[in-house]
Amino acid sequence: MPTETDFNLLDEPWIIVLGTDGRERHVSILDALEQAPRLGMIGGEVPTQAFAITRLLLAFLHRAIDGPDDQDEWEGVWAAEELPMDRIREYAERVRPRFGLFAAEAPFFQVAGLRTAKNEVSGLEKIVADVPNGEPFFTTRSAASLRRIDAAEAARWLVHAHAFDPSGIKSGAVGDPNVKGGRGYPIGTGWSGQIGGVLPQGANLRETLLLNLISRDVETFVRIGGQDDVPPWERDPDGPEWQEERPPRGAIDLYTWQTRRVRLAGDRNGVTGVLLANGDKIRPQNRHGLDPHTAWRYSDPQSKKFKTTVYMPQPHDPNRSVWRGIAAMLPSISGRRSSGSEPQQFLAPGVLQWLGDLVAEGLLPENYVPRVRVQGAEYGAQSATYSEIVDDVLPLSVVLLRQDRPAAGQTATEAVADAEKVGTAIWSFAENLAQAGGAEPKSGAGDRAREQLYAALETPYREWLAELGPDRDLSEARAAWQRTVRAATTPLAEELIEAAPPAAWVGRTIRERLVTAALAEVWFKAGLGKALPLARNHSENTALEAAV
Repeated sequence: MPTETDFNLLDEPWIIVLGTDGRERHVSILDALEQAPRLGMIGGEVPTQAFAITRLLLAFLHRAIDGPDDQDEWEGVWAAEELPMDRIREYAERVRPRFGLFAAEAPFFQVAGLRTAKNEVSGLEKIVADVPNGEPFFTTRSAASLRRIDAAEAARWLVHAHAFDPSGIKSGAVGDPNVKGGRGYPIGTGWSGQIGGVLPQGANLRETLLLNLISRDVETFVRIGGQDDVPPWERDPDGPEWQEERPPRGAIDLYTWQTRRVRLAGDRNGVTGVLLANGDKIRPQNRHGLDPHTAWRYSDPQSKKFKTTVYMPQPHDPNRSVWRGIAAMLPSISGRRSSGSEPQQFLAPGVLQWLGDLVAEGLLPENYVPRVRVQGAEYGAQSATYSEIVDDVLPLSVVLLRQDRPAAGQTATEAVADAEKVGTAIWSFAENLAQAGGAEPKSGAGDRAREQLYAALETPYREWLAELGPDRDLSEARAAWQRTVRAATTPLAEELIEAAPPAAWVGRTIRERLVTAALAEVWFKAGLGKALPLARNHSENTALEAAV
């Protein structure tokens, strides 16, 4: 039963949100759902908190409305101005005892009475992700602020820990048969830390939740909402023990996966410590039919190891802009309904396949443009520490997602290929200039030039992509993009020429061929013309062919 020291997440404000007015505020779970049409997006101390908490809200909403069963039921919820709060409140009353953060018998996302043999409690840096492990000086958070945090912040980090906690040695909980020498040995990161999160966002929180509220009848690419696919607050409370590998039962199970066994030390007046032990272990192979919020890649080594076709989650690379990997995200290119006998290189996120199907059925307008937010974590050595947190946004017109009409998606991916061809050309140009001036091969000049090009194309590609709607002439759009790439490349090439040392104009023999700055420029212009044929006119073609 709730006590005066408890903090119930259904009623107490703990979720950070941005209102549609741009102001930050704190809301409870029920507040978030009731005010969803007037709220913008979920925030947090780190971006990955927003991903974890949004998935928690999705699990709650799925269970509260017991569905949706199919697209027709989804359409009814989408057409309403508000979420079905009567059903949501009725469900909340049934599960209310399980949302007390400090409840005696079944504290939310924790294990009552969890302890080590020596009754130790760790410092809050074990779950506070913006304090690098062992590097307390690389944070703006003061040491004093880690001695106590309020209950609301503790709740946010608790949810985040289950989703994204690094691997590494954990406290050894009494009653866990896997503990050795008082330690819990590594079982991997939180489930959300193993994937590359992809979360479509609408004009407000209501739209965001509903865009991700996949119906039960789409089992061809995601299993969600089955009889056994329930969150931890509908199951018997966890104990300190955990199974070596419990198979996930559906998307709701994964949205709320209990990667750790946790107990917060404190009450509603503040939390001063935490016990963090191992929880449910999960491996990433072939979960593409369960988790809709990530792209998947075919793994030849894993397929040979397990002697079956294996797909692995496609995590985000913090060193590679998300737009350059757009082919893996689009159902029009990497759709789930392939009839080919060979494995596809990528499988698009199930949630984007879902949106493409909604458009194909006329349930979303073709000119709808959700913001697709990509979020994830990169870990350090042995996945034991956080290295980078990825947070990016792509505006994707839903016409790009239609597997039954792939032309727009193909144009978007071809545009990326255009940029990468030019990236190769400017890499070669910079390397040729450097070697003509006396540098050794692979001097790094090419890598720097190519990255400068991709950085220059970041904003232009996003703007171009957002305009790739149903009424856009795709041939003209591709030509416009090639002109944009050329315009971005020209000043970079001019800077390389201006920076070339005098020796580069004299040149030197490389692999039995004289390379000079002048020749390098001619070769580059020829390569640029071949890479961007739609961006040049006939006179340019003739001049380039003569030069080559």
